[in-house]
Amino acid sequence: MDRTVSDRKRLSAFDLDALREAFKKSTRENDIGPADWAEHARLFVEQAIQGEPSEEPGGQSTQQ
Repeated sequence: MDRTVSDRKRLSAFDLDALREAFKKSTRENDIGPADWAEHARLFVEQAIQGEPSEEPGGQSTQQ
């Protein structure tokens, strides 16, 4: 990685709580069991970082 810690955006406790709730909702909606949470979390975070406007992390489309 060529970015330093100071280059990264910091998340507040509120941001982290929102991500946690979104992840829990995603696991419920996609029927992801605890054994698969690690892989789902990796994909969830990757998708959240990419900031794709057409999809929410968890695969739900925001466009109609």
